[in-house]
Formats: sequence, structure tokens, C-alpha cells
Amino acid sequence: MYNFYFHTPFIVSIPQVKKHFFLFFSIVLLATAFFSGGCRKEKLSNGNISFSTDTLTFDTVFVTFGSTMRSFKVFNNNNKAIVINDIRLMRLVGQQFRINVDGVFGDQFTNVEIPAKDSIYVFVEVTVNPNDQTSPYVIIDDVVFSYGSKAATVHLQAFGQNAHFHYGEEIQNGETKNWNSDLPHVIVSKGDVPGVHVHCGGTLNIKPGCKIFFAGNSAIFVEGALYAEAQMWSDSIVFQGARLEPYYNDKPGQWFGIVFLRDTNNSSACAPQAVFNHCIINESSYGLYAGAGLTTDINKYTGVSGRPEVTIKNSIIKNSLYNTLYGFNAKMSAENSLFHTAGEHLIKIGLGGEYNFYHCTMVNTGSRFVNHKKESLLLSNLVAVNNSVVYEEKLQTTFANCIVYGSMENEIAFSKTATSGPSEFDNKFSYTLMKTKSDTLAMFSTVNNQNLFNQDPRFKEPEKGNYTPSDSSGYFSPAIDYAPSGLLLDIFGNPRKDKLQNGKVYDIGAIETQ
Repeated sequence: MYNFYFHTPFIVSIPQVKKHFFLFFSIVLLATAFFSGGCRKEKLSNGNISFSTDTLTFDTVFVTFGSTMRSFKVFNNNNKAIVINDIRLMRLVGQQFRINVDGVFGDQFTNVEIPAKDSIYVFVEVTVNPNDQTSPYVIIDDVVFSYGSKAATVHLQAFGQNAHFHYGEEIQNGETKNWNSDLPHVIVSKGDVPGVHVHCGGTLNIKPGCKIFFAGNSAIFVEGALYAEAQMWSDSIVFQGARLEPYYNDKPGQWFGIVFLRDTNNSSACAPQAVFNHCIINESSYGLYAGAGLTTDINKYTGVSGRPEVTIKNSIIKNSLYNTLYGFNAKMSAENSLFHTAGEHLIKIGLGGEYNFYHCTMVNTGSRFVNHKKESLLLSNLVAVNNSVVYEEKLQTTFANCIVYGSMENEIAFSKTATSGPSEFDNKFSYTLMKTKSDTLAMFSTVNNQNLFNQDPRFKEPEKGNYTPSDSSGYFSPAIDYAPSGLLLDIFGNPRKDKLQNGKVYDIGAIETQ
């Protein structure tokens, strides 16, 4: 059983294990949404009827074509008989499920009577062809019960392809697990664990070529170490939602994200560590989130000890419902990486920390699924609680050879306390193209060196996800050959070279025009 609450602090509650994941934002937000999932016990109005479960899961992993059957019970808790006017299998995805109500097969049943203080069985059969590449990794459907003016639902889910299924998996202290690329990996929430939990002292190694699919609102929570490293794009590691139908391509919010839990005992012994290289993180709510914790005491999130440390190289994080990258007093570095398309701040930094971006492209113009309403980049060294109590932590950022751009008039927001001086709010920008006012940047930066302001970077085909600077005649990007130093190779392994013969070899951003 798990519930997601959105407010400040941002809490993911897992009551069955008597603890909470508290995910803090850098600015005060109102409560905006509530999600619940997993195996919550559903009680209908007035306690008239109830179910033995509200989510019937078929956890058989098929390697060949096959079927299996399970059942659940519907209880009448009344002292009188009750008539269920309609029981219906909704057929949300395909024809894989079939139901049998008290011995009769069908998709719809009417006027089903349950005697007082009695129950009926509903049998559910699923047939799976695990080699059907068009089948979802997790097949879902609903059985809806309608009686009088009321309705209730039992959810069905089954594993639809041959894969490694991580069904509420926990990696304990001293344990190392290696995920190989022989089959896809599918992460599914189960009971206490909304996905995969890497405990302090545990290590998860995701090998080159792995494809990771997340069902529902599942996530990876990391207190220990996570390494997802490939050396080339042909063996890249992909994290995405489990829905494969065309409508879900690049649809944000299909899974929660990869969350790094801060050691709130302020001990470096359990500071999470992670490296991502040649990875694609797509269709999540939060992309990478570094700085969650296990307490509401904000004091536990200050200081350097216990900070999550996350390194990102040659990677793409895109199509997030909220943020592609969120750091809350964390230590993060990114190079040769592309961040694009989010429903909130594309990159959000709160309560300080240390962040370095080198040859990165950050662009937000929205999509058919999300609107771009907040600046692409938020830099803050504070968090406010209850609109009054302000906590502050030193912020150090470096942006070199980067692009920060979007469809709004201004794409960088700064937030600091009135007393924060340069040592507490230390932002360095050099050879970076950004959409913001030059005088604003001068007020909030300690280094402002050879930057380009409010110039269109002129990408080749941004609507298709191609953020290569254009070298077409009449549409030539100012990002080309702008920086005098930089990384020798771009995000795709292409050499950076002096095309204009001006002594400045390096295009700014993640991608070098060839």
C-alpha cells in the first residue's frame, strides 16, 4: 500500500513499513494532487460490499504461449440481499482477460444477486503470448461493479511479455545485483515497495544494452549505489514507461522517476552514489531526483555530509511531467547531456548544493502533452516552510559551454535570501547561450564570461528532437564554433572541430555540428 501526496514537503508515504519518503521542493507549493495505487483495501460507501482485493495481479512470467486463472471474492456485508445491476469487463487493452461470475463466462452480467452476509466468486483468466512484441509488458484491465448509484472497480494486471520482472524488489545492505540485457526489465509496484528499493550499502549495476520499463507509478529509490554505464549508443540503457501503444510514445508521467534518498543522519556512510552514461530517461514524472529523505525535519537536509552524488554523461533526459532533473542540496554533474521537454521547471535546484553542467543543452517548449509555463532553469539556495520559516544552504553552480533556451521570454529564475552574498549564491556562467536578461544574470552570478543572451540557437529540427545547431545558409546557429575550449567529443561521440577556422573549435551545447 502506498500513497503519493503532493505538497511541501513532498511526501511519498509507505505506511506498511512504518516510514515515509519525504521529497522536498525548493519553493512552497500548495497541495495539488493525490494518487493512490498498489493493493489498497477498498471499502465502498456504507460498507455495503467489499472485495478480497482491489488489484488482482497475475505474477506468472510466461516464456511460451499460455493461460492462467485466479479469482477474487465479492462480499455482501448487508443484512439483506443486494443486487448488483451491472458487472462489466472494460476491455481496456486487447482481449487477453476473460471473466466468470459464479460459474458463467462473459464480458457483462446484469442483476447479479448476493445473499445477505454472503459472497460470490469472480474468476479471471488471462492468456498471454510472451513473444508478441506489440503486447504491453504489463497488461491491464478493469472489472467495474455498478449497483444503485454506486460503482466500484477491481483492477487486473498481468505480465505480458517474456522479461525480468522486478515486483517490489529490495536490494539489501551488502548485496549487489547485476541486471543484464538478455531480456527487458520491467519494474512493478508491490505492496510496501513502489518499484525497486536499493537500500544503504546495496548496489545495483545496470549493464549496457538494458531496457528498463516502469509500470504504473513505479520508481527506483536509491539509498545505496546505482550504476548505469554504457560506452556507446549502440549499447545505450533506456528507462521508460511500460505502455507500448503509439498514444503513449513520449507521454510524460507514466512512471515516477529515479529518486536518490539523502542520509538524513548526516553521515557520509550512506550518501547515495550514481553514474549514468549513454542513458535515455523518458516519460517519467521527475527524471532524476536527488535529495529525498526519511524525515520532515528540514535541518536534516542541510550541510554537505550525506548529500547524494549523481554523475550524468552523454545522456538524454526528456518528456517529464514535472522536472527532468531535480536537486535538493545535492551534488550533481552533467556533461555532454541533453535535457528537454517538461511540464514544470526543466531543471530545478533547491536548498543549495553543488552542480556543474558542461556542454549541456537544456530546452523546453512544451509538447502535445505538457505546456511550458515555468522557466527552464530554477536556481535556489533556500526552502520556505509554511510560507515563513526559511532554510538556507550554500549554492554553487557552474554552466560552461551550455544552451538554456525555451519558448518563454525568460528561461532562468533565481531565488535566494536577501542576506545571501556571493559565497552563499555562487553561480558561474561562461560561453553559454541563454534566454534571459543580461543585467539579471549579472545580479545573480559571480562569473559572467562571454555569454550569449536571447539569441535563437537555431536547432535543425527541434520538433523531432534534433537539437543539433543548424549550419544552413541563412539559418546559421550562433552556437557553432563559439567556445575556445571544451570536450573533445560530443554526446554522440562525434569529434568537435573548427569549422569556421576562427580558432574556436567547440560548438556550445551537447551536440557538435558535423
